[in-house]
Amino acid sequence: MVVTYQPADGAPNHCRALCEFVDSAYPDHGDGLVVLLSPFDAYLTAALASKAGTLYHAIHASEFDPRELIRDNGGVFHTFLHCAWGAHDGKLVTRRNGGLVSLYGLDTATIPPDETDAIVLRVDAEDLAAYDRMREQAGLFAHSEAHAMFAVLDERGRHQAIARAMQRIPGTVDVSCEVNEMTIYDPEAAQWHFLPIDVFHQSAEAVGQRGRDAA
Repeated sequence: MVVTYQPADGAPNHCRALCEFVDSAYPDHGDGLVVLLSPFDAYLTAALASKAGTLYHAIHASEFDPRELIRDNGGVFHTFLHCAWGAHDGKLVTRRNGGLVSLYGLDTATIPPDETDAIVLRVDAEDLAAYDRMREQAGLFAHSEAHAMFAVLDERGRHQAIARAMQRIPGTVDVSCEVNEMTIYDPEAAQWHFLPIDVFHQSAEAVGQRGRDAA
């Protein structure tokens, strides 16, 4: 996942995680935690979200305490599983804040008050299978190995890979354009792979409650 540090008195490690509104038209419905299985996608997301005075960092889920988020959502834990990036006719769609449109699967769980001290973030087998299918249809059959190769790079190597991916973006369009494709980046081949958006929607039926793009 991706966080920005906001240390406070007595809480030097306090941070805020990158979240999305469950319904952008109704912000009071709460936020969902953005979950990324690919360490490369997490680093790319952090780079895109960072701006002057606010730096985002990719961290392992075990390092983040979601209790504040759950409390703010009235005891409900929303998570968005990042599946791919949104595209239009071979170009990546950019968000209003300058980042890339993400394609997510939403999952929601109610956390009883007596279980908030032992929250385990799990991605179930159906979600993992759908995630794998999307990558396999993009020809990325060895995506787990690519994730592992990126994970063992030092910080300089990781940032070089992110810079290469951003340089190889084949063009962008703004969010007013229809998302008619999904795209996944292969850090091993340094190549963006594009597929019809129907591939995402068909797979997203098994990822959480529904598929969603974040504008």
